[in-house]
Amino acid sequence: MTYIKIKFGSNFEDEFQKAVDEVFHLVRPAFKNYKCIWHPNIDVYESVEEVIVLADMAGLNKEEMHIEVDRKKVKIAGIRKAIQLLHNARYCQAEIPHGYFERNVALPAPVDVQSAVASYSDGILIVRMSKLPVNKTHRVSVISAK
Repeated sequence: MTYIKIKFGSNFEDEFQKAVDEVFHLVRPAFKNYKCIWHPNIDVYESVEEVIVLADMAGLNKEEMHIEVDRKKVKIAGIRKAIQLLHNARYCQAEIPHGYFERNVALPAPVDVQSAVASYSDGILIVRMSKLPVNKTHRVSVISAK
């Protein structure tokens, strides 16, 4: 037996509408007209010198994206606004997600955080990061203690 989990929050009507919309989406995947946390598609590439992350971000402005990089992961987050083309129209099919999105991507190698550069063109976000040297050692000098 399949159960549908409904968690009531502070606004019962909104939570109920999301649950009903999810039921319709299960029956007919073409129906998905509600705000939800969605996950953009991501590609990760690795070369000898760098790691490159590509994200499919169609319909966003670069000001709506938030990118954080640490040595082992990249976080890409933001909000895609719903597109309203007509005021008195009803949806026949709704598949383009809108609302908050977030992706945390584990990197295949440690990267230099300061080298991260992001560019956005034609709906694709590209984040390039230089890899940290694997076998680089740092020599420590011994000083006299007084």
